[in-house]
Amino acid sequence: MMATESNVTSATETLKNEPQAGDSTLTLSKVEEGVTDEGSHMIRLREALQKTLKKCLEAGRYSVFARSYSFAHEKSPEALRSIREQFLENLESYVQKELELMIEEEGLVKLFNELDQYIQDAPTQLTQPAWRPSGNPVEDSRSHLVQPKLKEKERLEHLLEQIEQENKRLHQALLPRKQYLLSTKQKITEKLKTFDRAVAACRKIPADEMEEMSATLSGAI
Repeated sequence: MMATESNVTSATETLKNEPQAGDSTLTLSKVEEGVTDEGSHMIRLREALQKTLKKCLEAGRYSVFARSYSFAHEKSPEALRSIREQFLENLESYVQKELELMIEEEGLVKLFNELDQYIQDAPTQLTQPAWRPSGNPVEDSRSHLVQPKLKEKERLEHLLEQIEQENKRLHQALLPRKQYLLSTKQKITEKLKTFDRAVAACRKIPADEMEEMSATLSGAI
């Protein structure tokens, strides 16, 4: 029995030397600290966690400790009560630290702020009644598939518009070159017509005269 009393006293001294919940700078209720960079959903999450933590701590009533440690309750109830209070304070502090660490590691503040922004940007007034299941799986699945198909249609229309604009730009860039080629072709055609007229004139000259002219030219050379 002396050993159990010594254990209770030792546990009391140990808890006195440990940091208390009031020493922790972390708290789930950031609203009271004036933090304004958290949206409504994050604030509600903190409030829900705070309420859950309080409910859990309420389970640590003194009667529970008295039943579990009846020897300490009979010998030194004040010491047991002190141990219980310090235990709950330290437990609350540790749980709060773990919850804050979880919120930070998972990036919940950013995620909930983005959710608030999405809700804020969403249209507040619908131009048509909201979708409700009809009871027909085929029709309901078709309703869900329409939106992705409409988005794909918009994407394709935008892509088609870009292609048409690019084709128009290329057409405008090639138009001067096309005009230059047509002009060159026309000049070549005019030159060929001149040669055609010369060939036609040569064909009208009799063959014997062509031979004499050829011989004359050969002799002159």
